[in-house]
Amino acid sequence: MNHSEIVIIGGGVIGCSIAYHLALRGKTDVVLIERLGLTHGTTWHAAGLVGQLRGSSNLTQLMRYGAELYRDFGDDAGWHGVGSIRVAATEERWQELKRAATTGKSFGFDVHLITPAEAADLYPLLDPSGLVGATWIPSDGYVDPSQLTQVYAKLAREAGVRIIQNCRVDGLERRGRRITAVLTGQGRIEADTVVNATGMWGDETARMAGSRVAVCALEHQYMVTAKSDQIPPNLPTFRDPDGRFYIKPEASALAIGGWEDGTAPFAVPRDFGPELLPGDFERFEPLGEAAMTRVPYIAEAGIHTMVNGPIPFSPDAEPIMGLNGDLDNLFHCCGFSSGIAASGGAGLAMANWIVDGDPGMDLWPFDVRRFGRPHTVTSALRERAIEAYSRYYAIAYPGHESREVRGQRRSPLYDRLAGRGAVYGSKFGYERPNWFGAPETPGFGRTEAWRHVAAEHRAVREDVALIDMSSFAKYDVTGPGALPLLQKLAGAEMDVPVGKIVYTQLLNRRGGIEADVTVTRLGQEHFYLVTGSAFGEHDTSILRRHATPDVAITDVGSAHAVLNVCGPRSRDLLATLTGDLGFGYMQGRMIDLGFAPVLALRATYVGELGWELHVPPEYARDLYDRLADGATDAGYRAIQSLRMEKHYLTWAADITADNDPYEAGLSFAVKPDKELLLAGPALREIRDRGPERRLCWFTTEAEPVMHGGELLAHGSGALTSVKSAAFGHTVGRTIFSAYLPAALAAETSFEVEIMGERHPAVRHAAPLYDPRGERIRA
Repeated sequence: MNHSEIVIIGGGVIGCSIAYHLALRGKTDVVLIERLGLTHGTTWHAAGLVGQLRGSSNLTQLMRYGAELYRDFGDDAGWHGVGSIRVAATEERWQELKRAATTGKSFGFDVHLITPAEAADLYPLLDPSGLVGATWIPSDGYVDPSQLTQVYAKLAREAGVRIIQNCRVDGLERRGRRITAVLTGQGRIEADTVVNATGMWGDETARMAGSRVAVCALEHQYMVTAKSDQIPPNLPTFRDPDGRFYIKPEASALAIGGWEDGTAPFAVPRDFGPELLPGDFERFEPLGEAAMTRVPYIAEAGIHTMVNGPIPFSPDAEPIMGLNGDLDNLFHCCGFSSGIAASGGAGLAMANWIVDGDPGMDLWPFDVRRFGRPHTVTSALRERAIEAYSRYYAIAYPGHESREVRGQRRSPLYDRLAGRGAVYGSKFGYERPNWFGAPETPGFGRTEAWRHVAAEHRAVREDVALIDMSSFAKYDVTGPGALPLLQKLAGAEMDVPVGKIVYTQLLNRRGGIEADVTVTRLGQEHFYLVTGSAFGEHDTSILRRHATPDVAITDVGSAHAVLNVCGPRSRDLLATLTGDLGFGYMQGRMIDLGFAPVLALRATYVGELGWELHVPPEYARDLYDRLADGATDAGYRAIQSLRMEKHYLTWAADITADNDPYEAGLSFAVKPDKELLLAGPALREIRDRGPERRLCWFTTEAEPVMHGGELLAHGSGALTSVKSAAFGHTVGRTIFSAYLPAALAAETSFEVEIMGERHPAVRHAAPLYDPRGERIRA
C-alpha cells in the first residue's frame, strides 16, 4: 500500500460516491481511507431528503442525475420516489415558488404549481388553512443515507477500489504545487491525486496541505415521532419554508427538522465518532410549534427521539468542490449541507474533473475558488455559516445582502461615501456602494432603491459620476514568461505596445470562457490584470496552474484603490486637476492628478466616456474630495442597468466555462490562430463550423421586474433560461440575455415567462443605446 494513483480521504456518502464514479470511468487504482467506519462522520444521522430543483440548469442537472441513480439502485439504497411538496403561506413566498417553477420549466424540469387543496390531497396530514399555494415535484423523494453509502462502496470494491477503514490520515506531504504522499496511521501512501472528502473536517484536511477551505461544523436538529399506522403509505416529503421546517417519512413515523436562528458552531474533535450532541429543545421549539400547526398529527404523535448532530456548512450553505487554487492535484469535495441528495451528481462531476481535468459543466456556484482568505478567517466563517443556516429557507429575494461579517474589508472612501448616503453591499468581504439614498425593503418588484438607481443611471448618461470600484481584484503578472503565459491562455493578442489595455477571456482547451478580464501592458515583462471582486482566486489559479518558474503573479489588490469617473462630462471634471489626458480609449498611463500619482485606464463598463483611476489607497480620499463636488455618486446597481443597455457581459451570468467566445458574441476578442493559444484548435473548429447557439439580447415591458432565471419561449416550442436582466433607464425597457439555438438566432419575436405569466419579448441584434460605441471614444 505504498502508492495509489488516487487517494480519497473520507468514507461518507460523498467519498464513496467519488470512488464509485471513478471506477465507472475505469479508474480502479484508487484507495479510499476512512478514519473510523463508513458513514461515521455526518452521513449516518442525515435526514436523506432528495430535492432536485436548484437555481441553475447545471446544478439541477447534477441533482436529477443523483435522483435517477438512486432510483436505479432501488431498495438497496432505500430509495422512495414519493415526490415532494413545498407550500407557501404568504404572497411573497408564493411569488418565490412561482419564480422557481418558471426557472425549472426553463431547464426542462417537471415541477407543478398546485392549490392548497391539491396539496392536502397529496399530503393528507396537512392542514391547508392559510396557505396560498404549493409546488409538487413528483420525481423527488428520499433515500437511506447509510444504505446508499454502502451501495457506492460495494460497487466500488467490486471494480477494484480499495477501502481502508479505521485508518487516520495524519498529514500530507507537499512538494511545490503537488501533494506527493498521504501519511496515515497504517503507513505512507504516495499519490498522484488526492481528494478531500472529509465533510466537516474539510478545512482541517486542507490545512495539512498548507491551504484552507471555508467549511465549519454547525449543530443541526430534527425530531422523530412515535410510530403509528395513521401515517399514510408513500407520503411525500414536505417542506414549509415559512415555518422553516421539513418533514420526511421514516418507518411509520415522521422526522421533522429545520433551520432555526442561532444554531451553535461545533469545534469537531479529531476523534469524534458516530455520536450525537445534547438536544436543545428551547432552540428547536419554534420549529416544532410551526410543524404541529401545519401538520396537527405531530402534536398527537409526540416526540420519540431528538437528534442533534453536527453538519458541515459553508458561508453560503453550498458545498465546496474542485481543484485547490494553489495545488495541482488536491481536489476538494466537502462542506455539503445536503450531501445525500447531491452525492450522485457530486461523484460524477468529481470523477470527470479528476479524469478529464474538467467537471463537464460550469460549477461556479460550488467551486472552491469562489471563497478566499476573507471567508476562512475562523470567526468570520462561523458567523457567515450560522447566518446561512438560519436563512436556508428564507425567501431568496434578488440582491439580498448578508447582515453578518460586515465591514471586514473597506475602501479608504468607505466613511466618506457612507456620509453621503451609500447603501453598502458586500462582495468577497469588501464593502462597496450598491446605491446612494434610502435603504430598501426586499422584494421581487420595484423597491425603494429604484428611483435612486435611476437618478445615478441618468447622471452617468448625461453628466458625470464617481463610482468606488476599489473592490476589483488586481494582479501583477511579471517576468520573462509573463507574455508567453498570457498568449497561451488569453484569447486576444497580448503582444501589444506598452500602455495598451486588452479586453480578453482566459480560455480552456475546449474554448470555454474561464475568465473575463482586462490586462494592461505596463512594461515589456509587466502586465496588470483586473477582474471582478469575487473572481480573483478563480482567475489567477488558472494562470498559476500554467505558469513557468520565470513568472510571478502578485496580488496587488490592496495596493490600489479604484475610482471610476464616467459620463460625458468626465473629461471636463478631470481637466480641473490635470492636463495629461491626451490618450485614447483602451490606453493606460501614469499621470499626476491633483496631488495623487495615478494609473489612469481609459476603459468603461458603463458605455460612456470614462477613466478608471487606480491610485495608492492613502491618496484616494483627497483625490475623491477634489472630484466629488462636481459629480454624482453612483453604485453597483446602476452599473448593472448601464452595462445591460450596452450588451456588456458578466462572467458567471452571461458567460461561463460552458460558453465559447463565438457563441457569446466575442469573436472580436479572440485570435484563434495565435501560435501558443491553448484553445486554438477548439476555437478554429468552432469558427469554421459556426457555433451551435448564440447569446442574444431582448427587451420586454418595464413591468413586471425581471432578475434572471425566467423562461424564454418561441413559437417553435424552444425553451431556454434567461441569463441576465435589468431595466434600462435610458431606453425605458427591460433588457435581458439568453442563449438560443443558432437556427433561431435570427428570429425576433419571443415570449418571456415571469412568475407563470407570458409577456412579449423582442430580440435586438445590436444595443439600443449607442450601438456604434461612439460615446466611449469621444
